[in-house]
Amino acid sequence: MSPLEQLLPFVTDHPLHRAMGVERIAVADGQASTEILVGPGLVNPAGMFHGGVVYTVCDMVCFAALLSRLQPGETAATHDIHVSVMKAARLGERVLFTGRVLKHGRALAFMEAEAHCGETLLARATVTKSILKMPAR
Repeated sequence: MSPLEQLLPFVTDHPLHRAMGVERIAVADGQASTEILVGPGLVNPAGMFHGGVVYTVCDMVCFAALLSRLQPGETAATHDIHVSVMKAARLGERVLFTGRVLKHGRALAFMEAEAHCGETLLARATVTKSILKMPAR
């Protein structure tokens, strides 16, 4: 079973991801995307899309993109992440997150993610993940 087949259901069904509104993740050839509706539980006290959710979904969509490139028996963990938030979404808006693999080596993978609300770029992230062997079950 490929890492994509094995691990993507865990990503989409994770309780934290579900609480953040993730319902489906599209994955194809080193790219992934998901769309989230900014609901009442996802805004900060100022009524803006919570930055922690933005960071987490950027990391998650990069992991999903990488799953399509990993070999059987491999997984990955975040080694480094940098997120620049340029504009906030508001309650009721839909945010599209996209991630893509830039370089996939033997030990590290480099990815980028973006969050858009319509044509407006909300955030951009760079993510480095360490490639790991999956523990025996």
